[in-house]
Amino acid sequence: MPRFEWKEDDMATSLDFFPLVGLVIAALISVLNIGPLTLINPYVRAILSVLIPILITGGFHLDGFMDTSDALNSYGEHEKKLEILKDPHIGAFSVISLVKLMLIALASSVFILTSDGLTKETVITCSCIFVVSRCISGLTSLFLKKAKKNGMLSKEAGNVRKGTVILLSVQLIAASCAMIVLDPVTAIPALAFFAGYTLYYKHKTKKEFGGVTGDTAGLFVSVSETGAACIIALVILILRYL
Repeated sequence: MPRFEWKEDDMATSLDFFPLVGLVIAALISVLNIGPLTLINPYVRAILSVLIPILITGGFHLDGFMDTSDALNSYGEHEKKLEILKDPHIGAFSVISLVKLMLIALASSVFILTSDGLTKETVITCSCIFVVSRCISGLTSLFLKKAKKNGMLSKEAGNVRKGTVILLSVQLIAASCAMIVLDPVTAIPALAFFAGYTLYYKHKTKKEFGGVTGDTAGLFVSVSETGAACIIALVILILRYL
């Protein structure tokens, strides 16, 4: 099998495509939950909606999420945690964290898709989460302090072009505006969560690792997407009883 050799220009360019991956995921989830395919049992669609991001990315971000979960639960110094991030083995804490994350994601998906009066606007708004998370992930990877000077993330950020920053920023604004226009009631709380979690992520990574890494970027994408979906489900629940 031919091997692909990562070059520095390729690493820098890869950031440009983060939101595009999110857009593909958003499109597939929207198609699944709007139109003819809604005849499929909503619980089945909820499970598929959770699986689509994993299938499209190959679980790339979940790998970083699991590695970071193990490192955080080691309660060691920066150096020890960074060593754990490089360890290809998984620990008990990463498995426990993954199970919790998947259960929250599935519960949110089921609740949203089985809600009375669910509109296509709300479905698309939820789908846009996958674009927003990757835009912010790209920008934080570029601008936040790096934990490792010789890591892949540092190489990506070290070759950043002004066009990459502009592209990620424009796509973030476009996706956020689309969410607000489609369904402001659920979009605004979800976007507020993204803003709050980004600030927390900056503080947490600096405190625990001395900066961000490729693995913590995976943590950001995984947690922010699940958290935003959970916020939307919570908003729908509150509206039900108003």
